Amino acid sequence: MFVVTVFGNDEPATKAANLTPEPQLPAAQPKPKKGAIEPGAREAAGKFILTAVARKDLRASWAVTHPELKAGYTLAQWTKGDLPVVPFPVTAIEEARFRVDESYPNEVMLEVALIPKPGVKQEATVFQIGLKATGTGAKRRWLVNYWMPRWGPRVPTDMQ
Repeated sequence: MFVVTVFGNDEPATKAANLTPEPQLPAAQPKPKKGAIEPGAREAAGKFILTAVARKDLRASWAVTHPELKAGYTLAQWTKGDLPVVPFPVTAIEEARFRVDESYPNEVMLEVALIPKPGVKQEATVFQIGLKATGTGAKRRWLVNYWMPRWGPRVPTDMQ
């Protein structure tokens, strides 16, 4: 989304006509779809959460992580838990809700709400998870290339 601001011209119309033509705006990019995603993307997201985010079976998480996210890390570092992934205690999860934020043929951005079980001292958290498709045909698979909590400033409750 972008905002365009137009300022008026107080000059007489004869002077305004001498202005050079305005530059052409770039062609509009296709809008992302917000519908269903391929089952493989959802499966990769779930496996990533249950492994990398949970810090369990990190070798398996390496296999569903895109090279963009694991750039600069070795498998040895990754399996020791030294990874660029914000953790969440998955044993505390009552429910995980997925919502498609953006969807392109080879890239997907989802919002994942991780809702804790009643009585657990863990706040519900919404994360964004990005996935990219790699390979073609029977070798096509989805890999996670982004994982971060979705953040927004808290609204103050006391406005004095």
